[in-house]
Amino acid sequence: MAAAKQVFFIGNNSHGQCIVSQPQRNTCIAVPAAAPRDWLSDGNHVLRTVVGYLLTLLLADDNQLFAVGNNAFGQLGRGHNSRYDTDNHVPRPVTGFGLERITLVAVGNTHCAAVTAVGKVLLWGQNLFGECGTGLAGGNVLAATRCDSGALADADVRVVFVACGYGHTVALTSDGGVVVFGDNRYGQLGTGNNDRQPVPERLACAALVGVRIVGCAAGAVFTHLVSDGGRVFATGRNDAGQLGTGDTTNVNTPTAIDAAHFGGAPVAAVACGVGHTMAITRGEGKLYCWGYGANGRTGLGHTDDITTPQPAVGALADARVVRIAAGYNHSCALAEDGRVFAFGWCDGIPDAGQQGTPQLLQEGALAAGTTVCALSSGYCADHAAFIAGPPPAEPGFELPLVFAMQKPAVKEPDPAAVAALAALRPPDEGGGAAAASSSTVAGGGAASAGSEQGTKRKRDGQRDDDDESGAHEEDSEDAAPLC
Repeated sequence: MAAAKQVFFIGNNSHGQCIVSQPQRNTCIAVPAAAPRDWLSDGNHVLRTVVGYLLTLLLADDNQLFAVGNNAFGQLGRGHNSRYDTDNHVPRPVTGFGLERITLVAVGNTHCAAVTAVGKVLLWGQNLFGECGTGLAGGNVLAATRCDSGALADADVRVVFVACGYGHTVALTSDGGVVVFGDNRYGQLGTGNNDRQPVPERLACAALVGVRIVGCAAGAVFTHLVSDGGRVFATGRNDAGQLGTGDTTNVNTPTAIDAAHFGGAPVAAVACGVGHTMAITRGEGKLYCWGYGANGRTGLGHTDDITTPQPAVGALADARVVRIAAGYNHSCALAEDGRVFAFGWCDGIPDAGQQGTPQLLQEGALAAGTTVCALSSGYCADHAAFIAGPPPAEPGFELPLVFAMQKPAVKEPDPAAVAALAALRPPDEGGGAAAASSSTVAGGGAASAGSEQGTKRKRDGQRDDDDESGAHEEDSEDAAPLC
């Protein structure tokens, strides 16, 4: 059997999210290290890794989605929530998918989402603001649960892409539309107001009339959308210029970034951190960064805030970048030759990167000769993951998986099993995971009580007033971790 593709990690491993060693409080992986593969079935590969706040999701080619790390709000999708259970340190399958094939996965702060081959989106984890699309705000969703409310209730609506922020979710539909739900205090949903939206709502605004949106990224409390023509629209919090509009004024409806800031080139992909944004252009793969500059996370050779997209410097000034990832305090970029560059603050990034100078990661498991095909670092993550393999040929987002390219992963189901599964859901529900209403803790309870305020804790590179995007509160399960 073919060997599984190797997965590498750097950064914070305090909850076992890097898999590579026994986790302890404040432990970090300072040199890129290879993760063990004993949790995978023989011969299987990891197709995707997606990282978030203290957790990692890994999608294998047997259609199993594994989760590892913090589970205080059910974000591991195991049917329960437990913060300090040592079993959380071992990758286990996310429950609730049934026979649905997974094409794309996203992680926010403490909630996760997955898109299936039939165009449905399933969500799990904390639902404080309605970010899991249940139609109600509060409580935790403890297993992957199909979102069938509001604008996603129509069986003909197909979701093709999804992004998760601190407490909001953005889903793109096959017709180029945008569906949003969750937290909206800074206008990150783009609905023209600042009202919380627990019911999925189709975004309608003047700027997007006649525009087909094909890609998106969610930061802590802001959102970027990319059209099929390569235009970028931004909405939400803008205190550090992370929207790229040339000022620091929040907006609550999608606002176009001047294409001249990208040299007139169409944009292929964007990535959002807590307060900074990255973009790469089509064809040439030129990297641009802007927003909150502390710790050098913008890769511009300094630590100042920047309100318009600026080209990266140093080793990435002339490099062709094909994939990008923005973390809490750091950023990663994958060049067309398979080399990984990083900048900002994160264990595993050389000191010069903390001043904004992109640094080549070539130590440890990423020594010379190892090429990377995919990378991930969620907007509030203090760790990053890489998969070894031939790099993609063109700049862009990680595309939804095409199952024809995978080995047959799921055996033909037994007819009796299919009948049993169908009996668990309403008769008019077409396929998908069994109804998981029992996994939703109604009302909010301790998990949501008082958690909008959270505990502010100053950290290197954190704004004093950043109640959404600064603190990584690890000591209380009564408040959401505030990234």
